[in-house]
Amino acid sequence: MKDCTIPTTAFDLTNPQVLLAWQRNHLANERTFLAWCRTGLALFAFGFVIERFDFFIRQMQSLPMFEGLTRKHLHTEAISLTTFAVGVAVIIMAGWRFAYVRRLINRGEQQFSALPDMLFMISIMTIIISLFAAFWLLVAR
Repeated sequence: MKDCTIPTTAFDLTNPQVLLAWQRNHLANERTFLAWCRTGLALFAFGFVIERFDFFIRQMQSLPMFEGLTRKHLHTEAISLTTFAVGVAVIIMAGWRFAYVRRLINRGEQQFSALPDMLFMISIMTIIISLFAAFWLLVAR
């Protein structure tokens, strides 16, 4: 007689090959999550670099040797805070993507939709491009 119990997953984790494939998928998802977290942390570090560079430029402008140079306000406070915000957005979106893909793996989905990943990439690229465009407009004035 056939067993009528409903499986909790769409695949048999007692099979060693299936279990290893399932683990590989989870590990790949985690590596992707960690890569996006590193990207977010790099954006944090870039914000600190912007602030330190602004401090260096202001110190250089106070030297008598550079007295004739125009003193231009670079709006680095807004740019560094925006960079921090982009870093936070990247980490939050990476966490959402990690949880989404984890659910799909646990359900045993045969095919994943590329739409969430495409939206994720497009939104991150849009944020970064708009950040640099804002920086360019603020410095070019």
